[in-house]
Amino acid sequence: MLLRGCTIRNTDWCFGLVVFAGPDTKLMQNSGRTSFKRTSIDRLMNILVLVIFAFLATMCLILAVGNSIWEYKKGYYFQVYLPWAEGVHSAPFSGFLMFWSYVIILNTVVPISLYVSVEIIRLGNSFYIDWDRKMYYPLNDTPAQARTTTLNEELGQIKYIFSDKTGTLTQNIMIFNKCSIDGKSYGDVYDLEGHRVEVTESTPKVDFSYNPLRDSKFSFYDVNLVESVRRDDPPTHKFFRLLALCHTVMPEEKKEGTLVYQAQSPDEGALVTAARNFGFVFRARTPETITVVEMGETVVYKLLAILDFDNVRKRMSVIVQSPKGELTLYCKGADTIVYNLLHPSCGPLKEKTTEHLEEFAGEGLRTLVVAYKDLDEAYFEGWRRRHHEASTALVEREEKLAQLYEEIEADLMEGPGSSGEHRSLLGQDP
Repeated sequence: MLLRGCTIRNTDWCFGLVVFAGPDTKLMQNSGRTSFKRTSIDRLMNILVLVIFAFLATMCLILAVGNSIWEYKKGYYFQVYLPWAEGVHSAPFSGFLMFWSYVIILNTVVPISLYVSVEIIRLGNSFYIDWDRKMYYPLNDTPAQARTTTLNEELGQIKYIFSDKTGTLTQNIMIFNKCSIDGKSYGDVYDLEGHRVEVTESTPKVDFSYNPLRDSKFSFYDVNLVESVRRDDPPTHKFFRLLALCHTVMPEEKKEGTLVYQAQSPDEGALVTAARNFGFVFRARTPETITVVEMGETVVYKLLAILDFDNVRKRMSVIVQSPKGELTLYCKGADTIVYNLLHPSCGPLKEKTTEHLEEFAGEGLRTLVVAYKDLDEAYFEGWRRRHHEASTALVEREEKLAQLYEEIEADLMEGPGSSGEHRSLLGQDP
């Protein structure tokens, strides 16, 4: 169901049937009338014009009364020299006609051109907003655009800004910064003497030219991770394979060879982009399959189940089947949650990874843990049947699904590792 205001992405055609519409629907009943907004200058001008109209009416009334008095006392006897107009037979009626004559004569008191002058000034101020270079965003070639001439006045009335979360004040751009794979940390840069060097603009970046499907905007500085990928290190390959499979990202190829990822959150976009540059390119998705180009070879995985992320689970998982028939569950989520699901044999690796996570968090990076689990085909078929029954249950559906998710995600293996991402703030270089 698509309600008013919805935006559809990655969709060429949409077929729909309107079941019920009209003013009696819940949506229309809840939507109140749009109030007409006026700026403080508009309200001030309206008051001034009303005062001027009242002054004009008072002045014309005084003159009309004076005309009636004069016509009654003096003008009646001067009709030989100043005859009354045709149809005027009394002094009060003459004063009534003179009232409207004075309104016509003194109408210039009302500043009708004031509205035009103010609107011209507003138009000029809106051009200043459009021409402001500090409000120009060069990455998207997007200048500021004042869509209404009263924008400058509306901004001038702001006294307080309330923010409910830090995401409101940041660009919310996530960048894959560091990772820990199989107990080894990657992402730091060291000099010839083995001392860690701070990454700056002059620090040489990793060359991804060997990957034709790379993202040219992605930057990484530790060549050891690239060497580990190119020498077919199994844990490293499994780490990036997990990042390329465990997500809900939608790919879009606007031009041939140019991939654009549409992600629900910047976290997923950063992880999938990192896997893409290191040789595990998420290429296509259908409801049943996920296509990944692994080190130049196209591999189509069968998507069997998606265990969605929510605020209670704080993790998401996917169950896929490789072309060789291997069933694997890939999971990623918060470290405190995933650690509780690990197999007891992962104790030493868990301790080493925890040290790296604390180091990443101390540098201000956002961290998450990834893990996997090989599944038995007979067990999965039984679990899949129970999952279908739970998903179609009419009573306690969420509780039953949560219980099944907990069951199949137990005894994970922390083979791949963890990752850290950097969130860039406004005013800083992403």
